[in-house]
Amino acid sequence: MQQDHNNFYDETDADDGWVSRSSRKRHSHSLRDIGKKIVSLSESEFNRIPFGDHDSFREACLNAKRLKPRSEELRREFLHIESLMRTLDENEVAAINTALEAIQSKCVAGNAVFHKLEELRDNLIREGIPAINRLIGEHPEYDRQKLRNLTTKAQAEMGRPDGDRRFYRELFKYLRDSVRTPSENAE
Repeated sequence: MQQDHNNFYDETDADDGWVSRSSRKRHSHSLRDIGKKIVSLSESEFNRIPFGDHDSFREACLNAKRLKPRSEELRREFLHIESLMRTLDENEVAAINTALEAIQSKCVAGNAVFHKLEELRDNLIREGIPAINRLIGEHPEYDRQKLRNLTTKAQAEMGRPDGDRRFYRELFKYLRDSVRTPSENAE
């Protein structure tokens, strides 16, 4: 008696509480990845994670932060963190994951601003006075004289082979410190 393979798979997919081993492994790996992301956060970011009443989970994450990277102790601690996360309900895991996503999106936005400032600095050095005039037209809060001095000195540095880029860095710092982010403008 031959069984139709298509019907067999349809029968086993019925929702009777059965969860495949692969599905459980994927869930475990995702919990472990969340734990690794939590451990890799800075102290201020770590404090923004909603641990709730789960002090043992928080302590395990803090302990993992102190362990040596790529060590057997750290691997076992991640397994412990994973097992503690399995005791959390879905809403708590979702809240932790949402907090992690918010922290990561803030980092991505910060990186975008950083790259725009680098591009602006390089454009100022490459084009000189015309780029400074355009920038002052768009952002009158910049000091034209300071921009000209820093740009001229950075241009001179670029021509030297010694590798000292002091004014190159100072120009970036001036642009970074003088620019107002959209969140500061809203205040």
